[in-house]
Amino acid sequence: MMDAPSYGNSLEFEFNLAGSAAGYGFLIPHLCYRDLSCLRPSGRVFKVEVFFKLPALRTQLQAFVNNLPPRQQAITERFLQAMYRYYNGGGRDVDSSRIINRLFDRNANLPTYLTLEQTVSETLYSDMWAIARESSGKITPAMERVLGQILSCPYSGSTRRIYLKRKALRLVALYLETLLRPPLSPPELDCIYQAEAILRTNTANPPPLETLARQVGTNRRKLNEGFHQVYGITPFGYLRDCRLLQAQWLLINSEQSVEEIAAMVGYTSRSRFASAFRQRLGVNPKTFQIQAWQYAS
Repeated sequence: MMDAPSYGNSLEFEFNLAGSAAGYGFLIPHLCYRDLSCLRPSGRVFKVEVFFKLPALRTQLQAFVNNLPPRQQAITERFLQAMYRYYNGGGRDVDSSRIINRLFDRNANLPTYLTLEQTVSETLYSDMWAIARESSGKITPAMERVLGQILSCPYSGSTRRIYLKRKALRLVALYLETLLRPPLSPPELDCIYQAEAILRTNTANPPPLETLARQVGTNRRKLNEGFHQVYGITPFGYLRDCRLLQAQWLLINSEQSVEEIAAMVGYTSRSRFASAFRQRLGVNPKTFQIQAWQYAS
């Protein structure tokens, strides 16, 4: 269990070339929260990471938020408002551009007291995780070409730095373009989003796959294919991840026992829950709960 050092206010773009997440890219915001994570023993990974420190992406980030699909934009706005209230001790909602300016203000001395799980509600935490999954995308052939150019950079010294910076900007531009191009038509996406919300809000008693497909107006095959295209996983795999995410939030924020939390997220036995949790995070849920409380106190 690690209390990872803060990267400060920055955005990280991660492109995985080998390992468990190979072939996928991720956008990860680092906004001065403490990051409690488990260091898992695993196979070797290979990835390219691009960090934007303040205030490089201030204007571009606001433009990007403004161009997100309505659902993702609404959740992002809720997250920004929650952060503003956290850093300012409450208060009313303000324009998101002001929040972004404050978060990326070079002179802002923002406190880093708590983890993300401690500062947002369970519902918002769950919603944010959902759009984070949606924003993970397959590495396209165009991205692969730029990654190859980065890894085989023939220059040194200042020329190397200029070359890599230009290629990194191109790589991130390609990634952001894919986020603004949904993989399905609006009606198809609506079905998938409805099904995702049903699974995520009914982890203890989810409907069977056939029933879920009928509820959202599609069939089992299209539902499976849609989940793979949007989330890169099957509906059942997504449900499992939702259960463990909810359990992680509860282990940090509630005083429920491991058995009670297992039941709350849909597991009929503690041993099955512990096995699934250990497989995902590399540590038993009770150990995670004790150490999380110690770090977060």
